[in-house]
Amino acid sequence: MAKYRYLPRIFRAWIAVDQLAATAIAEKDWEGLQVIWERCDNTVTAMPLYTSAVEGSRSTKRKKKSDEQKELMKQQKIYKESCAKLEAAIKKKDIKSTEKEILVIRDALKIYREIAQIDKEDGGVIALPEDEEYEGAGHAGAPLGYVVPAFRGGGYKVSDYALR
Repeated sequence: MAKYRYLPRIFRAWIAVDQLAATAIAEKDWEGLQVIWERCDNTVTAMPLYTSAVEGSRSTKRKKKSDEQKELMKQQKIYKESCAKLEAAIKKKDIKSTEKEILVIRDALKIYREIAQIDKEDGGVIALPEDEEYEGAGHAGAPLGYVVPAFRGGGYKVSDYALR
């Protein structure tokens, strides 16, 4: 489920800092840099959630954390701090600080993606099928196995309830 929820946000941030940022910095496009910051800031909340999902349920509650999980947590802290600094630099329109923070964010996100093994070309994002079979299924196009069954309908039929 984490791959459906968090990976697209992480992947959008990666595209922003890896591909879009260089052009925006070269042209001093402050609106473009603001969009890049918004994508990065949106990922700040997704990274800890994906970190805990990587090793299974409630893995952040364990006393002994794996080395990979510790490193992921370290990189997400660096990322979060740099996002705050990037916002300040963009508000001040300081191109040198903006460029520096984008490089820090890019490096932290690169290390995070490598450790979490989502550094493939597609970012590990699972594409949903585009079949007509899923169009009107009431699950926003997601396969039926993705949706938690408890939230699909409640379990009572009107006819069952009327007999009681």
